[in-house]
Amino acid sequence: MRVVLTRSPEDIQKDRQVFEREGFEVIALPLIQEVPLHFEVPRVEFDFVVFQSPRAVRLFLSKYRLDGEKVVVVGEKTKREVERFGYEVWAMPEDYYGKELLKIFRGLSGKVLLPRSGVGRDEVIEGLRELGLEVYPLEVYTLKEKIYERGELVEKLSGADAVLFASPSALKGLLANLQKEDIKRLLAGKVLVCLGKTTEDFLKETLCLYCHTPEKPTLEKVVELLKTMALKLHNINGE
Repeated sequence: MRVVLTRSPEDIQKDRQVFEREGFEVIALPLIQEVPLHFEVPRVEFDFVVFQSPRAVRLFLSKYRLDGEKVVVVGEKTKREVERFGYEVWAMPEDYYGKELLKIFRGLSGKVLLPRSGVGRDEVIEGLRELGLEVYPLEVYTLKEKIYERGELVEKLSGADAVLFASPSALKGLLANLQKEDIKRLLAGKVLVCLGKTTEDFLKETLCLYCHTPEKPTLEKVVELLKTMALKLHNINGE
């Protein structure tokens, strides 16, 4: 099975190993690019630091050191990146969604630093403030769409059996390259996988397309899902 990966070039370079060791052929089609931003940390004594992505961890901790703040993360990859910088994670929600993250802070108070993307959603910020915490969002990077020659994009998508969308940003990158009807035609008949409900909802809203979403938004679960689907397809064709 040939799988298109659509994240940033840096992410695809890491992610492709997970797929290739399970026998999938990876087609790299980065639709977004990371753009680091200049930032200054407010001179405030924080009680918590919240990281929602490995990228935010890497860009923040490569410039600043923590000083006793409790570290809260979303996802195993983010946790591992924090630990790679020598810090312990205080808490991580079982499910990798904003509303699950908020459950950790119920009944707590204090100041929260939130290093994040400049194009990130605000639901966590708003939710923390509704819980009574003082939140300081800090934009450490942004994402921009990667633009292709039409022929290259069409060739890569046409040659795929499955396409993985890991974020709404990747879908926005696709929309920056092609008209909606062209996208729907190119994706017709392919297995579409979304890494998380936010991406699934965005795909439905913008393109009226449906995707498979693993119960946990991890690459390992995506691979399990695709292996199951590939086996079913093989059995159908074999019959």
